[in-house]
Amino acid sequence: MGMIDLSQETEALVKAKATSTGLTPNEIVRAAVASTGDILPWRSPARPLPPAETKEQLIAGMEEIAARSAARPVVDPRSADEIIGYDDFGLPR
Repeated sequence: MGMIDLSQETEALVKAKATSTGLTPNEIVRAAVASTGDILPWRSPARPLPPAETKEQLIAGMEEIAARSAARPVVDPRSADEIIGYDDFGLPR
């Protein structure tokens, strides 16, 4: 009983992987789905998803982050040319 309609290309990939690994196509697909699951790499399972935001709220939040970042002090006393590594004539040191 097939409940998923896969493209011929996808079926061929699964069959080739099964042949090369000795696993069944079912095991290949199960492992692929289990490895991605519904866990996003930046989401901690201990922290719930944030509530949906409007576009304006999202932009305001991003602007707040940008303002905080811009307000941070510059720690490196060197000039931009010194950091990049150019001399007084614009040549690399």
